[in-house]
Amino acid sequence: MRFSLNFIKEFLDIDADAEGLVEILTQAGMEVEHYQKAGNDWIFDIEVTTNRYDWLSLVGIAREIAACLHKQFKLPSVKLVKKPLLGSPRIVIENLKDCPYYIGRVIRGPKIAPSPGWLKDRVANCGLSVISNAVDITNYCMLKWGNPLHVFDLDKIEGNIYIRRARSGEKFVGIDEKERNLSVENLVIADDKKVIALAGVMGAKNTEVGPGTRNIFLEAAIFSPISVRRSRRAAGLDTDSSYRFERMVHPDCLEYAAQEAGDKIVELCSGTFGGYAAAGKKPPVKQQKLTIDLDHMNRYLGQEFSGVKVKSILANLGFSLIKTAGQKMTLLVPQLRLDVKREVDVYEEFSRVYGYNNIRTSIPFLVPQEKRALSTGPLGKLYRFKNDLRALMASVGLREAVTYSLESSAQLAQLGEKDCISLSNPMRSQEDVLRPTLLLSLLKACRYNLNRGNNSPRFFEIADVYAKAGRSFQEACVLAVAACGGQEEFFRLKQAVAEMSGVLFSGKIVFSVGARPNFSNALIITIEGQVYGFLGKLDSNIGASLDLKEDFYFGEFDVGLLYAGRQEKLLRRFSVYPAVYRDISALFASGKKFKDAEVLIRSTAGAVNRLDVIDSYRGKDLPAGSLALTIRVFYQADDRTLTSAEVDEIHTRVRVRLEQSGIGLR
Repeated sequence: MRFSLNFIKEFLDIDADAEGLVEILTQAGMEVEHYQKAGNDWIFDIEVTTNRYDWLSLVGIAREIAACLHKQFKLPSVKLVKKPLLGSPRIVIENLKDCPYYIGRVIRGPKIAPSPGWLKDRVANCGLSVISNAVDITNYCMLKWGNPLHVFDLDKIEGNIYIRRARSGEKFVGIDEKERNLSVENLVIADDKKVIALAGVMGAKNTEVGPGTRNIFLEAAIFSPISVRRSRRAAGLDTDSSYRFERMVHPDCLEYAAQEAGDKIVELCSGTFGGYAAAGKKPPVKQQKLTIDLDHMNRYLGQEFSGVKVKSILANLGFSLIKTAGQKMTLLVPQLRLDVKREVDVYEEFSRVYGYNNIRTSIPFLVPQEKRALSTGPLGKLYRFKNDLRALMASVGLREAVTYSLESSAQLAQLGEKDCISLSNPMRSQEDVLRPTLLLSLLKACRYNLNRGNNSPRFFEIADVYAKAGRSFQEACVLAVAACGGQEEFFRLKQAVAEMSGVLFSGKIVFSVGARPNFSNALIITIEGQVYGFLGKLDSNIGASLDLKEDFYFGEFDVGLLYAGRQEKLLRRFSVYPAVYRDISALFASGKKFKDAEVLIRSTAGAVNRLDVIDSYRGKDLPAGSLALTIRVFYQADDRTLTSAEVDEIHTRVRVRLEQSGIGLR
């Protein structure tokens, strides 16, 4: 939101300089992202949080500045005129949920011309385009009160005015001169023959006010934030008007804005007020009463504040004190502050203006009983198990990835996942379904890293996946592992899974060849007869279709099953003596498996600490179907340091046994 200092000075005297004002507002929570001088004015660009719709108006910003400067602020007075009533056009609202209240004023005989200099400056310095006096007045009043307005050329409106949903096939040409096809998602303003505006978003070219305009119809309304959001998304638009309607507009400010705009068009455009019309009912806004306890507030903030100080700051923010009873104060919440609903909201308002930096630092009071309940209950145990699992996967050489739960239905369809849970109103077309697997998420993470020079990425992720279950939905937590690169990356993942199994289970892990959709090779992982997941190589054609330049290896495991099947950890003493390694270049003919070599090496040597596959090769100089692996064997004794002669003897015995078993040596 952009605003100018001269605009604020229309209804508030400010003696602080621009730099000082920036610091004061930022400390109070209204973060100033940028500010600059423009002629004799200063322009500020602030971040507006979703709960502070009042900061989308100069009145709301001026109230905030007044409170920060310890000044009283009064709402500018506007005298509402609602007579004479209009006979035509008649206003018809088809659905009060889409538009609960709509008002219009007619101004006859205005002269459409360039705006006076002060009005141009107000509008332009707040980031809006300067068009003409009538249009600039509506923008000026929108900026001042926060409520969008629109002017139609009354003589181009044919018949009555309708607020309705668009009909399928209707077209809309906006004031940006672009044609759009409408659907029932779009809320429109129409006359008897055509659409004249996309409600709350943009006016149509066919009723645009211009130099030839002789009569004006001034619109002000309250539209459903949800309806406006869906409508502008369907149309592919985002305007200053829709931005405000999506965050709610205040009914009282709506009438003030419409009245002031009508008055200024009469004044600056030499027009004549021709009548007022309304449809629907103005939503009632009841000012909320809240009672705060000063003792509770002081304990909550960790510092003693006097009643006088609290009353002064809250009064500057627009709170009215109704009564005081001991340490309790009953307050009337400011009319424009629909976000203040609880006692703690009042504490926050006081703290912002008093200054968070002025409140002394203290250690918060904790309730240890709640912490103990969380750690010993079922949810707490599962939470700790997931954390232990994360630490375990990180310890075996994988890096944790954290990805989004939303994925593209088109990309998931390439993986054969077509019956996903769709979002009824996705923010982006690329994120329109809940993911049924972590495969696509980790594939994109690997691709992102490869494209930026991070070769051989290895990841794991523990997250939820979602699937349909009849007429309901099912949510499950899974552990996924992934890597890209040569075949040795597959063996690294396999080793990581084996080490995970060794920590969680006492039973032997079994890797059995199986079939999985999308995978050219896959291993089903079983421990004591229970299937926990799989590990495999993604089909290269699928990887290429998703712009992946390397082989992709992926595994997925059910965390619920891992948690339920976990066993008491079995610990043994580790050797304090150094390990010595030797490499073996082995040739596996078709049908021979690495597991065969691993079992043989361990049974022959006895003193093997671990085995790593450090390289793999397939090529023309090898027999068809053969695979060459470089295996690094670590030898280690529990009671002494092995001598080089002992290691050589064991290693020679291992090589002989490998050759005898039909595994060639290179």
